[in-house]
Amino acid sequence: MALTEVFMTADELAEMTPEEFVNQIRHECMKPGRGMHDHPLVLGLEAGTVTVPQLQLFTEQFYLHISKMLPWIGAIYVRCPHEEVRTALVKNLAEECTGFESDTAAHPDLLLEFAKALDCDIDAIRNGIQLPAGRRVTEYFEFMGLCRDWFVPLSAIGIGLESFVPDTFTRMVKAMKENYGMTDEQVIFWQMHILADQDHGDEGIEMVSNYAITGEQRKAVFDCTIETSRLFYDLWNLYSLVD
Repeated sequence: MALTEVFMTADELAEMTPEEFVNQIRHECMKPGRGMHDHPLVLGLEAGTVTVPQLQLFTEQFYLHISKMLPWIGAIYVRCPHEEVRTALVKNLAEECTGFESDTAAHPDLLLEFAKALDCDIDAIRNGIQLPAGRRVTEYFEFMGLCRDWFVPLSAIGIGLESFVPDTFTRMVKAMKENYGMTDEQVIFWQMHILADQDHGDEGIEMVSNYAITGEQRKAVFDCTIETSRLFYDLWNLYSLVD
């Protein structure tokens, strides 16, 4: 466990500028065993060593997570007192559930298109059971959505996960095309998020500047974002359970 995580107090976090605070979180989320930055799955895709059965298991469990976590975006909406943020949440949720803004499809359905390219049983994926590591991260979103201030889960998603998407998904798309023969249509789930998530680093700074102001609020954001990062790493690491 990192010393910064153990010994950084609410007062120390409160003294940071928003930029310093967000950068500290991102630094923590880039450590081994956290998040998607240089995840073994990403490195394995780039090396071409991840097998198709491993990709199939990963895709199933990632689909189950993203499809089951969407209702908790709605819970954040209900608990948020700021109209402008609620409006942004509604637009985000509508895009996730329908693809209206990108003129595509619901994001879980786009991931199923990727699954089809891997010759997965789509019905089996839709009716699949989350493995413990997948269930833990999904249930942690439920916990944050119901038990923490509304800006805590939004920060955990935006700073801890989505701010890493453009670089990570760019690498994954390149590897999927070069090493696994995927087409543009088959990787649209990954490709569309590269542009969609480019601004989340700046949005994270804005979120902290406006809403995570006190030391206690920042401590909640810090702790929950790091824990989300750990759990997300474990979710993606499920690919390694098969050969």
